[in-house]
Amino acid sequence: MPTVSVNDATIAYEVCGQGDPILFLHGIFVSQRQWQPQIAYFNPPYRVITCDLRGHGQSSTSSEPYSVTLFAGDVVALLDQLQIEQVVCCGHSFGGLVAQELALSYPERIRGLILAETMYGLNSTPWEAALAAWTHIWLPHIMGPKNYLKLMVSFYGMLTPGAIPYILEEAERHLADESNQRNIIRASLKFDSRWRLHRIGCPTLIMVGQLPHVPLILMQSYEMLWHIRQAKFAIIPNAGHILHWDNPKIFNKTIAGFLDEL
Repeated sequence: MPTVSVNDATIAYEVCGQGDPILFLHGIFVSQRQWQPQIAYFNPPYRVITCDLRGHGQSSTSSEPYSVTLFAGDVVALLDQLQIEQVVCCGHSFGGLVAQELALSYPERIRGLILAETMYGLNSTPWEAALAAWTHIWLPHIMGPKNYLKLMVSFYGMLTPGAIPYILEEAERHLADESNQRNIIRASLKFDSRWRLHRIGCPTLIMVGQLPHVPLILMQSYEMLWHIRQAKFAIIPNAGHILHWDNPKIFNKTIAGFLDEL
């Protein structure tokens, strides 16, 4: 797998096909491998770009505090090295945070935005901050980082056959490198775009699974629909959080329709 040096990290990536570029950003603790059904579908006629975010997959870790802003900067540096000026960006879950930051901080680089089963953050209201602190700070402290991570994997993958062993395999480095695991979690907890969403000016597709076993994501997705001026909403049937695996046929066709409109 090719890599590039960006900022102070080494980022692993893949580019497949020719045509208009579409960038896929993976969820927390996994890697670009999650996008295999989409690479097969969109290549061709699109130029499909995937990468491992810093501290994930085959990309390097770093000791500095992570942030979604840092991850977005890494992605832009990757696009610069690939000489790609503008992309349609699809982010799933944690990758959706990075996708939002790209659209907000680098609007000239994002032609269209796809937010799949993601949220605007966990610190916009006191109750969200309290829920996040309990789930992602106190629970790991009580259970231990390894048991906590296994619990999260079981929860997010419970509706998707094959997802739990895949995510556990991907997350092995975080079971061994607890400081990197905590660094990623802190980055997710610090992100908050709620009061900036109105600044997203590109056409946006917000996607959720029909089976909302993460209710906060569903609630925030509807609020993102209200705040983002050019947003559309799609519910993927027979799908949960990992909607691009649960129902890849409808997921891919929904994105293809959005791309055709662009």
